[in-house]
Amino acid sequence: MSHQIYRPIERVVIRLHEDGVPVTEIATRIGKKPGTVTRILEMSRLRDGSGLSRRETTLRPIESVVLRLRRRGEGYSQIGHRLAKSGRQVQHIERFAKMKLSG
Repeated sequence: MSHQIYRPIERVVIRLHEDGVPVTEIATRIGKKPGTVTRILEMSRLRDGSGLSRRETTLRPIESVVLRLRRRGEGYSQIGHRLAKSGRQVQHIERFAKMKLSG
Protein backbone atom coordinates (compact mmCIF):
# COMPACT_ATOMS: atom_id res chain seq x y z
CA MET A 1 0.00 0.00 0.00
CA SER A 2 1.41 3.37 -1.01
CA HIS A 3 1.57 5.76 1.92
CA GLN A 4 2.09 8.86 -0.24
CA ILE A 5 -1.61 9.78 -0.33
CA TYR A 6 -1.90 10.00 3.46
CA ARG A 7 -1.41 12.75 5.99
CA PRO A 8 1.54 12.29 8.40
CA ILE A 9 -0.63 11.03 11.27
CA GLU A 10 -2.31 8.53 8.96
CA ARG A 11 1.08 7.22 7.81
CA VAL A 12 2.15 6.68 11.44
CA VAL A 13 -1.10 4.94 12.39
CA ILE A 14 -1.06 2.71 9.29
CA ARG A 15 2.60 1.77 9.76
CA LEU A 16 2.06 0.84 13.41
CA HIS A 17 -1.12 -1.09 12.58
CA GLU A 18 0.65 -3.00 9.80
CA ASP A 19 3.41 -3.84 12.31
CA GLY A 20 0.77 -5.48 14.52
CA VAL A 21 0.60 -2.83 17.23
CA PRO A 22 -2.85 -2.90 18.93
CA VAL A 23 -5.13 0.11 18.45
CA THR A 24 -4.99 0.98 22.16
CA GLU A 25 -1.19 1.09 22.07
CA ILE A 26 -1.19 3.21 18.90
CA ALA A 27 -3.60 5.61 20.61
CA THR A 28 -1.30 5.91 23.61
CA ARG A 29 1.77 6.49 21.44
CA ILE A 30 0.20 9.28 19.37
CA GLY A 31 -1.87 10.84 22.18
CA LYS A 32 -5.29 10.11 20.67
CA LYS A 33 -8.28 8.05 21.75
CA PRO A 34 -8.63 4.47 20.42
CA GLY A 35 -11.82 5.47 18.58
CA THR A 36 -9.88 8.18 16.75
CA VAL A 37 -7.25 5.65 15.69
CA THR A 38 -9.99 3.32 14.44
CA ARG A 39 -11.56 6.14 12.42
CA ILE A 40 -8.17 7.05 10.93
CA LEU A 41 -7.74 3.45 9.80
CA GLU A 42 -11.28 3.31 8.38
CA MET A 43 -10.86 6.57 6.48
CA SER A 44 -7.47 5.49 5.10
CA ARG A 45 -9.07 2.32 3.71
CA LEU A 46 -11.76 4.40 2.04
CA ARG A 47 -9.20 6.79 0.61
CA ASP A 48 -6.89 4.16 -0.84
CA GLY A 49 -9.75 2.35 -2.54
CA SER A 50 -9.39 -0.93 -0.67
CA GLY A 51 -12.78 -0.32 0.91
CA LEU A 52 -14.05 -1.86 4.09
CA SER A 53 -15.33 -5.34 4.64
CA ARG A 54 -19.01 -5.65 5.59
CA ARG A 55 -18.05 -6.39 9.20
CA GLU A 56 -15.94 -3.24 9.39
CA THR A 57 -18.72 -1.02 8.08
CA THR A 58 -20.90 -1.44 11.12
CA LEU A 59 -22.40 1.89 11.92
CA ARG A 60 -21.88 3.58 15.23
CA PRO A 61 -25.11 4.00 17.21
CA ILE A 62 -25.25 7.74 16.52
CA GLU A 63 -24.89 7.09 12.78
CA SER A 64 -27.80 4.64 12.85
CA VAL A 65 -29.96 7.10 14.78
CA VAL A 66 -29.18 9.95 12.40
CA LEU A 67 -29.98 7.84 9.33
CA ARG A 68 -33.22 6.58 10.87
CA LEU A 69 -34.37 10.09 11.82
CA ARG A 70 -33.46 11.46 8.38
CA ARG A 71 -35.51 8.68 6.75
CA ARG A 72 -38.43 9.83 8.89
CA GLY A 73 -38.02 13.28 7.39
CA GLU A 74 -36.49 15.15 10.33
CA GLY A 75 -34.19 18.05 9.52
CA TYR A 76 -30.57 18.43 10.54
CA SER A 77 -31.21 21.08 13.18
CA GLN A 78 -34.12 19.11 14.65
CA ILE A 79 -31.95 15.99 14.94
CA GLY A 80 -29.11 18.10 16.28
CA HIS A 81 -31.33 19.45 19.01
CA ARG A 82 -32.31 15.90 20.02
CA LEU A 83 -28.69 14.72 20.09
CA ALA A 84 -27.07 17.87 21.50
CA LYS A 85 -25.17 18.42 18.24
CA SER A 86 -25.22 21.17 15.67
CA GLY A 87 -27.05 20.67 12.40
CA ARG A 88 -23.68 20.75 10.64
CA GLN A 89 -22.36 17.94 12.86
CA VAL A 90 -25.45 15.90 12.02
CA GLN A 91 -24.75 16.44 8.30
CA HIS A 92 -21.19 15.17 8.75
CA ILE A 93 -22.39 12.13 10.69
CA GLU A 94 -24.92 11.34 7.96
CA ARG A 95 -22.33 11.78 5.19
CA PHE A 96 -19.81 9.51 6.91
CA ALA A 97 -22.46 6.83 7.60
CA LYS A 98 -23.56 6.84 3.96
CA MET A 99 -19.93 6.61 2.84
CA LYS A 100 -19.46 3.55 5.07
CA LEU A 101 -22.55 1.88 3.66
CA SER A 102 -21.67 2.56 0.03
CA GLY A 103 -18.20 1.00 0.32
